[in-house]
Amino acid sequence: MLLAGEGGLRLAGYGYPTGFFLPRRINGNAVWVDNRQFGERFFPPGLVRHPKPLTMPVNKAPDTVRVFVLGESAAMGDPDPKFGLPRMLEVLLRECFPTRHIEVVNVSMVAINSHVILPIARECARRQGDLWVVYMGNNEMIGPFGSITVFGPQAPSLAFIRANLALHTTRLGQLLDRALTALRRGNQPPAAWGGMEMLAKQQIRQDDPRTARVYEHYRRNLDDILTAGRRAGVPIVLCTVATNLRDCAPFASLHRADLTASELAEWEVAYRQGVALESRGNLAEALTWFERAANVDDHFAELCFRRGQCCQALGQSAEARRHFLRAQEQDALQFRADTRINETVRQCAATYATRGVHLLDAEELLAANSPAGLPGEEHFYEHVHLNPTGNYLLARAMAGRVAEILSLGQGKPEDDPPPPGDRTEARVAEPASQTGTRQGRLPSWVSEAECLQMLGFTEWHRHDLLAKMLARVDAPPFTQQINHARHRQSLQEQLDRSRLATKPFQVKRAAEQVALAVARHPEDADLRRNLAELLGNAGNVAGAEAQWREVIRLQPQAVLSYYNLAKLIENRGRDGEVEKLCRECLRSDPDYYEARYALGLVLTRQGQPAEAVRHLLKAVKQQPRSTEAHLALGLALVQDRKPAEAEGQFLEVLRLDPGNAQARNLLETSQRRP
Repeated sequence: MLLAGEGGLRLAGYGYPTGFFLPRRINGNAVWVDNRQFGERFFPPGLVRHPKPLTMPVNKAPDTVRVFVLGESAAMGDPDPKFGLPRMLEVLLRECFPTRHIEVVNVSMVAINSHVILPIARECARRQGDLWVVYMGNNEMIGPFGSITVFGPQAPSLAFIRANLALHTTRLGQLLDRALTALRRGNQPPAAWGGMEMLAKQQIRQDDPRTARVYEHYRRNLDDILTAGRRAGVPIVLCTVATNLRDCAPFASLHRADLTASELAEWEVAYRQGVALESRGNLAEALTWFERAANVDDHFAELCFRRGQCCQALGQSAEARRHFLRAQEQDALQFRADTRINETVRQCAATYATRGVHLLDAEELLAANSPAGLPGEEHFYEHVHLNPTGNYLLARAMAGRVAEILSLGQGKPEDDPPPPGDRTEARVAEPASQTGTRQGRLPSWVSEAECLQMLGFTEWHRHDLLAKMLARVDAPPFTQQINHARHRQSLQEQLDRSRLATKPFQVKRAAEQVALAVARHPEDADLRRNLAELLGNAGNVAGAEAQWREVIRLQPQAVLSYYNLAKLIENRGRDGEVEKLCRECLRSDPDYYEARYALGLVLTRQGQPAEAVRHLLKAVKQQPRSTEAHLALGLALVQDRKPAEAEGQFLEVLRLDPGNAQARNLLETSQRRP
């Protein structure tokens, strides 16, 4: 009966494929592409995360070096994967070894953890990889099945987790999950993605039993990932995880569970005195009071961070590092890989050292290239996401390790990047022999500036990324940090310095620069995305449209490209094309709110209010707090001659936003009609 039910559901087309890769033919070639629905197995509706679009030949050419990068958002390259770690690694290897075809495949995703990375790794084991890079550990507590996750059960047993994930690979399991989700949710709309802010109130002590279970799950999953690589005969570069120690204060702090009222009062007196002295610059005396507080309770993460700041300012670097690490470990919102995660990585690397696993200690690499050995904003945007300099530093170390392991060149490559501020000696390699380097010479890596130029990174992109990061840190949990004001000011100053790059003349020059990179690598979809963005911002609609159409040709599964093209030609008398593009988005992803909303608008403009209403009702259900969706639905209802229902939508807008003038005017107009 179960087999019959499963077969019937599959024949009826119910459910979604659960593999990370899907087979497809693009431009006559058999390729693997990303499965946009892969995350539905791990995340509840409304919160599903998606892989970065990729296209990879099914049959790897003999001269190809295929490297898979597995991890979370930091490995993926957040806030913009087009300039992230995998892309830099690809450019470094490609330019140093021009006789080889380099494929660096980014299979990392936002918000995932080792429970999600393990099935990805098992699929990569069947995809002819030459080497894996594993950089994971930041999301163990907050990702699926973590100790403070909002994506489902918190830290259940590993047997439950694996049974749950196995069940979701069946259509019967997906049907059951959908039914249970609908039952639990009732009439409530699906949750909407809110980034780190969703977890701002999810606090946990470091010694909580759930945390201990998560550490054990991480070790088991990492061991299984390495085993999958070993069985496939694939060497692995296993990395510790670098984090911002110096400039990222804890997101939340909790006292130890058994602290008595009298002890808390004593602690608060000492702590407040220390804070007052620190603010006046009396650091040595402040440190004395902080130590008194720590003698009562040293679990409070904010206290540990303040002790680190004082020690740093007093030139006590080793003590400062110890306190900053302690602050990270005791952070009650565990968004960063801590000491225990990294020690697990080192132990697993040692265990598998004779079986093709090679340790790259990213934590120590960034420490060695940071002032006083304390990584901070010189390499990070915020807590874990690397800026271009940090990505280059790590990518270059990886490139050296990859070249050595795969014997791409003769001699031992440089493993370590140059010290900060000294990038000029790394120039484009001279013409290489068939082995990748000139006889007896070491590889010569392109510099950071050259690498960014080859990726199509311009000052306009720098400004865009800084603006995104500033918006991110203006929301919880960043606003809860004690150094939030200073961090925000630093980002604002960087943003102000790059503002000139947004001027039309500068954007046009940036587009010309990226066009040269596109001419050199015309099949690079990410380069064409960069050029399309720049041309659109420069007002060259025809040029931007041509580039978006090329991106669609190269990666027809990437729904965002269709949406971006639809937005580009919107309001230009081409509503029929906009409609087709929005429908193509929804064919690939029925939950794509932006495309659903845009389709409702264009159908309203085309005089098809009944269908517009159907789509906008779905958009409102997806995002019930969206005033734009309620307004659009109200206008469609007016056109569909349903004034009472339209007034209900305008009233809902005013409930959500009492000062909304457009909704008030529309409501008054509707009420004046006979």
